[in-house]
Amino acid sequence: MKTLQKLAVLAVASALAAPAAAQLNLPIGKQKEVEKLSKNDISKEMLLKNGDIDKCKEEHKKKEPKVTGNLAARFAVGTDGKPTDISIVSTQFKNTTFATCLSDKIRGWTFSKAKEKSANYDLLAAF
Repeated sequence: MKTLQKLAVLAVASALAAPAAAQLNLPIGKQKEVEKLSKNDISKEMLLKNGDIDKCKEEHKKKEPKVTGNLAARFAVGTDGKPTDISIVSTQFKNTTFATCLSDKIRGWTFSKAKEKSANYDLLAAF
């Protein structure tokens, strides 16, 4: 029984140690260029960017510890994989540390390349 428990612990530990992209079946490396990124494509790639969103939340919480609400950001992804047309939609956080930080993070993200610019993607970050 102890051997089985040890194997189970090792299996869990190795699963957690695997790169996030591998665990989520996300593409790594050079990929075939698609016609146009769908919202679902962007959502999958967004899973790897949650750390950036959390960092912005933490930074804002330092200044306003009791803040609650939702921040909505909108962007599209250009043919080069870079976000374009970035805007903060929520009026509650429009000119805040969180909005500035998140806009800067989004500008630095890279997505898969496509032949056409994507439709707008709405990102919702909740406190």
